[in-house]
Amino acid sequence: MPGLTSFPVLLPGALSSLLLVIWSVPALGQASPQDPGPVQFGAGFVANAPKAMAGVSGYVLFPRLGGVGLYLDAKTDVTGPSRDRGYDASVTAGQIQAGPYWKDLVKTEGSWRSSNVAVVYAASESLLLYGGGGMARQTVFRLFQVDRASGLGQGGIVWAQDPGAEETRVNLMAGTVMRLTGLVSSHFGFETQPRGLTVGASLRLPRW
Repeated sequence: MPGLTSFPVLLPGALSSLLLVIWSVPALGQASPQDPGPVQFGAGFVANAPKAMAGVSGYVLFPRLGGVGLYLDAKTDVTGPSRDRGYDASVTAGQIQAGPYWKDLVKTEGSWRSSNVAVVYAASESLLLYGGGGMARQTVFRLFQVDRASGLGQGGIVWAQDPGAEETRVNLMAGTVMRLTGLVSSHFGFETQPRGLTVGASLRLPRW
């Protein structure tokens, strides 16, 4: 499987899709007597705690469709082993285990990235509900104790990526976006891959 560097660039893709939907709607923000109101949208920060703590989200609501719209997000891990001083990108876990200098496998950790799309519905003037899913990829890292003379890692400890253990899973998600002020909304939900709680905040335009 491809490594972290080949994983799709989630953030630009998610934002581009969101902007395409927004600008494809005619007369944004202009209501007529027959029009229930302008298109509404929001964007902000979102995380899937505790495995993917950085991300962006956005949504578009269409009042003329009964308050139904589209939700998008992209999330990533910001504390994975690849940021550890003992990480060595020049070697894989398989190469270490096949070599003469490794002593012990200490532990294994995964690092996650995901992108999702969902249907969002305005249940009331201050509450949005959404449900959908997407794809989540786990990159696997293994921590080895090695001979210091090997020059790998730091102090005889090295993190290495295991490309053969990478996997992509289907993520299911559901949650709510709730009004806090006329401009700010809170975001709560649940996801299955990686299993965790969706939390975040967003700005709403036009104001609630």
